[in-house]
Amino acid sequence: MSISTLLVLSALASAPAVADAPRHQLSLYVRSGGTVYLSPARTQGGLGGGLGLRDTVDGRWLLQADANALTGLGSAFAVRLGAGVQRQGWWSPAVLVNLTGVFGDKLDFLTPEHPVAIAGPALGLGVTVAPARFMLGSAQVSLLEFGVGVGTDSPGLGLLYGLTLLEVGVAL
Repeated sequence: MSISTLLVLSALASAPAVADAPRHQLSLYVRSGGTVYLSPARTQGGLGGGLGLRDTVDGRWLLQADANALTGLGSAFAVRLGAGVQRQGWWSPAVLVNLTGVFGDKLDFLTPEHPVAIAGPALGLGVTVAPARFMLGSAQVSLLEFGVGVGTDSPGLGLLYGLTLLEVGVAL
């Protein structure tokens, strides 16, 4: 090996590592899509959009909260709290566990098991998969996120479905 090759290799070996992701990176995001809660006692949700805040910890762990205005089955409002993990890099698919509350107008079904309408929001615990998420500098773009969860309308269970068509965020 020549001396110049050794000097180059030595410089590369002693070069500082690529800067780590910031400990906490807050992002503001907007989303469009739908959320629907279906059970034998009620149907609630619709299509719309929302606004959220996300904290990315160490470039990998996600903590987020968003609020969404929905229409279609009346006027409803969905609030999601989530935590999950993402792949680091420009292609950053993610998986999140969400607790979702759906408030507002609903269709009630009176049955022998539910002789009166259920009061309060529909609550569901579920998983959201975001396979098409991309980091573009300080911006994040996600296409077609899919979510499914379960809730209880005692007695019985409800299913919570979510579909995000587009989510766009920017680091603060």
